[in-house]
Amino acid sequence: MSALAHYLEDEGMPTVSISLIRLHSEKIRNPRTQWVPFELGRPLGAPHDPEFQTRVLLGALRLLEAGPGPAVLEDFPEDAPGAGRDSSWRPEIALPVAAFAPAAPPLLAARLQAEWKAVAPWYLRHSEATGRTTAGASRLPIAECLELLAAFVGGAAPASPDPALPAVQVLRYAVDDVKAGYLEALSAGTGSPSSGQMQEWFWDTAAGSAIVALRSVLLASEDKRSQAIGRACLVPRAQLERLGLA
Repeated sequence: MSALAHYLEDEGMPTVSISLIRLHSEKIRNPRTQWVPFELGRPLGAPHDPEFQTRVLLGALRLLEAGPGPAVLEDFPEDAPGAGRDSSWRPEIALPVAAFAPAAPPLLAARLQAEWKAVAPWYLRHSEATGRTTAGASRLPIAECLELLAAFVGGAAPASPDPALPAVQVLRYAVDDVKAGYLEALSAGTGSPSSGQMQEWFWDTAAGSAIVALRSVLLASEDKRSQAIGRACLVPRAQLERLGLA
């Protein structure tokens, strides 16, 4: 998007960018950029805080008043609310499975389904409250995403449920949907956990642990696409380091 801004400006359309990586903005030299000190994936700060998000947007739009000329790069002066850990927070979702353990596909699938049964009501609560969900990339219900995950981890990869895509590509989208469903469910509770706390909770669930195991399966595959997905698309580096896998 930063590079695209140059093309839009050349066509006479004023642009302003919100940047999460200051060095990139310094190198690309967009006409107008507001750098924000937030974590990747949250250019407006924490969710469910419209007043703060409005301040971020207004700060960026004010850069349009700078007009044409040399690149403008300004720093947003506030940290995102909730960036720190809430020591009093405890997850409200009672999980029946403490951690992933190697198992044959049917048993692993049953474990994941039992866990999702506990998580699903909270996911529905979030969807009903917000009227939206970020899950859906795989076009599969999350319960079926977990079945696909269990099959791959157990070495019994099924045929692709989407004839237009390889099975491992659908798997990648299914993993994204599982992550989205679990984290949206967690956000339906009370309290203000940091995103770090939410991530740690997820990667310690049976589903999160199964995705970590899936990474090893795909990295050991002879298929280049599977290797690439396992290497770059499943587990964030911060979690690999926390789990001692980096």
